[in-house]
Amino acid sequence: MPRVRGPLFSISASGVFRNEIEFRTVGTSTVAAGAKKVKPERSAGQQQQAARFAQAVAGWQATDQTTKDTWAAAAAGTGLTGYQLYISAYQTQGIVPPDQPVLP
Repeated sequence: MPRVRGPLFSISASGVFRNEIEFRTVGTSTVAAGAKKVKPERSAGQQQQAARFAQAVAGWQATDQTTKDTWAAAAAGTGLTGYQLYISAYQTQGIVPPDQPVLP
């Protein structure tokens, strides 16, 4: 069942037809392209990295405001925020929860 608005192959068409053709407006022109494919599932390495990043974010959220201020002060002049410096140190130092990274 088509889910296209406007006449098919017209300037005002938008939507997907038979999960094969996608009509979308880009700027002032309408584009007909192949329907977007489903992204492949993440590899085991990608899933592990996403889990490590989630642990780092959880570690940051669990820290008190004084510690966050310390990280922000250490990041001053580096072009990073305290959060970015913390996440970077967490990843580079190979921290395993519940441990916390050491200020660089």
